[in-house]
Amino acid sequence: MADLGVRARDKKVGVRAGVAGDPSTPPEILRAMTTDPSRRVRQALAARTDAPADVLRALAGDPDLKTRRTVVENPACPPDVLVALVEDPHQSVRWSLPDHPAADAELHRAICRSADEVLRNLLAGCRGLDEETNAALAGDRSAIVRASLAAHTDAPDILATLVADADPQVRAGAARNFRLTVDQLRLLANDRSAVVREAAVQPEWLPLEELLRLARDRSIYVRWCLAMDPTTPEAVLRILAGDPHPDVEAHARANLSQRATSAGASPSAMRLVDEGD
Repeated sequence: MADLGVRARDKKVGVRAGVAGDPSTPPEILRAMTTDPSRRVRQALAARTDAPADVLRALAGDPDLKTRRTVVENPACPPDVLVALVEDPHQSVRWSLPDHPAADAELHRAICRSADEVLRNLLAGCRGLDEETNAALAGDRSAIVRASLAAHTDAPDILATLVADADPQVRAGAARNFRLTVDQLRLLANDRSAVVREAAVQPEWLPLEELLRLARDRSIYVRWCLAMDPTTPEAVLRILAGDPHPDVEAHARANLSQRATSAGASPSAMRLVDEGD
């Protein structure tokens, strides 16, 4: 131990860094090294998964960005340190927080209070959020955050709330959530906003009658999405093959032609596709 203490004060950075990373270095020496003048030494401390909690707390306020990033990337970082890093001045530190293995409800609530919209948006994209966090994000002032939550939430009540959100961006996010019921998806496919109807174009889930209606939607983008989708039923594609917009028509015909080729259709059948018969 005496030797480690001497080496911890060595003039050579490499020697001190070796002490900082040595698993046999006692906690009291590690604590003293948190103020080492070399960031290489402090980074070696921050990377230790067996580092005492107070060492990581001290390094969470380190002036060196890479040291703080190493702290937040450490899977053993204590939850209270993660909460403190919500206010870190650099985005790369803050944006690492939602995916941290030690992230808990307290951290989630701190993120919900953050002024960083991107950070809140990243949290909204996480699975398995607790009830209070879900409720906070569902009421977030940012439509971008609510849209992300709508697309990813696994809470049926929250999803139902966001399906009825006043902002079309949020309803469009909800339309992309695979946990929607058929009735909810049907509702969104009839939304007044083309942005929402476009997001609701999911031929694998929507009933055929809804897809046939969408094939004549007033929005070219809705019809274009149907024409491009490889799962759009043939009956819908044949309607789109006669679409007044050349891009929709071309993609629908190409989709039909590809299917005919894959199915080994005869030359006469291929001509019928080309002619839109």
